[in-house]
Amino acid sequence: MKLDDLCATFQSLAFPRLGERAHPERQAVLDARAQVFTAVADDEFLADCIDRELRLIEEGRLRRGLSPFFTLPELGIHFTFGYWSPGMTPGPHEHTAWTITAVCRNWLEVLTYNREESYRRRGLVPKNRFEAPAGKVGYIYDPCIHEPRNTSDEWSLSLHIVSPRDGERPADQPEPLPVLQSASGVPVAGDAHPFTSVLIARQRERYLRLLTRILLKMHVAAAPALLARCFGLASSATRRLIQRSARVPVEGVQPDSTWRLARTHRDLVLTHRHRDNHVALDVETPNGPRQAFVSGASAREAVGLITREVIIDVDVLPGSLTAEERAAIGEALEQTGLFTRVRGEG
Repeated sequence: MKLDDLCATFQSLAFPRLGERAHPERQAVLDARAQVFTAVADDEFLADCIDRELRLIEEGRLRRGLSPFFTLPELGIHFTFGYWSPGMTPGPHEHTAWTITAVCRNWLEVLTYNREESYRRRGLVPKNRFEAPAGKVGYIYDPCIHEPRNTSDEWSLSLHIVSPRDGERPADQPEPLPVLQSASGVPVAGDAHPFTSVLIARQRERYLRLLTRILLKMHVAAAPALLARCFGLASSATRRLIQRSARVPVEGVQPDSTWRLARTHRDLVLTHRHRDNHVALDVETPNGPRQAFVSGASAREAVGLITREVIIDVDVLPGSLTAEERAAIGEALEQTGLFTRVRGEG
């Protein structure tokens, strides 16, 4: 099954056209849910979705909440991935129109709340708890308050198919409960601030790491090409993971002859502090300086250079450092999002 096949299902089930002030019949949502159950069990479908998701990642925008990788033009239905780090939850929040959610990899736990009683008492009233392992597909039809959470120690991936009317306030409750939270969970910096680029780089790497791990376990024709795209976007650590797998032809993941890193934003302000036998690298954020990482005193000269230069060669960082120590600094810079690998060098 492909994404287009699932979209054809929605088009055949008499879902309202985009802009119509109507909701689908419950049976239409149930029929669509049954097709989603079939789709998420098919790696070809998931690979097709990852292809679209990588296009979204390539745009280099900060993701706040659920950002669709595809919207069905005639119906306005959104398709989006949810990424869940261990312990992550967006907090209790409300859906006001239909949604279909599938767990693609790993696990989620979902708490639901009695919406009518919660609004009457002006506080959350627990209702049910559901376990959602990979392959589980749930749906919402009537307005609902729930709280998904990743209770495992591994990252999880979910697929959300969402009505274009979700988020509209229903007539019975024109104002949401104050306790309800946004589903974002993403720290927000002013878009114009250079530190936004750091948040984008961190987010991109976390997402690519999970998608890479998923693709490495998939045996469909599209997987090698998708892994090669991940390789081109990812940090050195994720690149090694792909290279070790031997799932991609060598020419598709040819390593750079030099390890060069560029500051994620030219105006990013970096400073360093010396203390005892350590040196700390700090980055300026909208809320003041924040420590990015700490290294031993032997890295003092290298960290000083990092605060001054926009592009650095990791392999020739100054100071009495071993090759392993230089590599550790390079990977730390990539993981913090302060620097990203220069593409096309070598």
